[in-house]
Amino acid sequence: MPMNRLRPARRGGTLIELLIVLPMASLLAVAATATLLGAWRLVRRAAVSQGSTRELRHAHATLEAELRPLRARDLHTVTDTAVEFDALLGAGVVCAAPRGPTERIDVVSADPADARGVSWASGLQIGDALTLWRTDGDSPTSLVELRTTVRDISWASACTASPWMVGWADRRTVRLTLADVSPSALVVGAAVAAHRRTRLSLYRSGSSWYLGKRMRTAGVWDVVQPVAGPLLSPAQGGLSVRVLDAAGAVTRRPADAAAVRLELRADRAPHGHLPTRRDTAALDIVLRAESAQRAP
Repeated sequence: MPMNRLRPARRGGTLIELLIVLPMASLLAVAATATLLGAWRLVRRAAVSQGSTRELRHAHATLEAELRPLRARDLHTVTDTAVEFDALLGAGVVCAAPRGPTERIDVVSADPADARGVSWASGLQIGDALTLWRTDGDSPTSLVELRTTVRDISWASACTASPWMVGWADRRTVRLTLADVSPSALVVGAAVAAHRRTRLSLYRSGSSWYLGKRMRTAGVWDVVQPVAGPLLSPAQGGLSVRVLDAAGAVTRRPADAAAVRLELRADRAPHGHLPTRRDTAALDIVLRAESAQRAP
């Protein structure tokens, strides 16, 4: 028997079979790719949406924290896309008010958990505003609110016997020299608050818009710090600021302000790769009531 008859027959794909299989494989590959791309778009859309929501929540929290302690007199300039105000830096208690060629106060922390207010004092700078209380010359039993600025910052030890110093190993206090001399005595034991001029507004970086914060000390503005973004442009309502009076009507006068209404808008697809969908965050900040008495 011939040897070639013992070998198994070999079978290969014909050209016709290849012409049929290759297009089918290509169709399957295209279908799998489309499925993967669709899943990736869903993941990316969810990530972009979450990022937009996260940025708006952060901006919302920042605006509320900055504006909630304000009174009408703390507002300075309000435009459609910006608000400028005196931000609250911290508060303390006057434990001594020595008088001399310049007027000074010794301040300790009003918070028992804050040892002597060191962190508050280290953040305070010359040129920051102070709110404190003095006696009324016409009525010694009445108090008048006084606004002044910090001219110098040092340390003192004039309050070692003060009950505010009980439990503190370091008996030093923060001594602040005031820019203006009070016409009557400053009240020992009364609160003192420190403020710094602050501006929150939209600013542009490249082709995107962000909510930014700037602070001013001694008449000089620092570099803008990004707070949240990207947001929509001013023309698209990325930030909208309105001042409301006691009746809820919009007013241009900060002195008549009873509340501040803010709206922020962000694009869920800031780079235009997905269908445009926009998120909005809105909040109303009711300003604190004014003091019954203040400096004229």
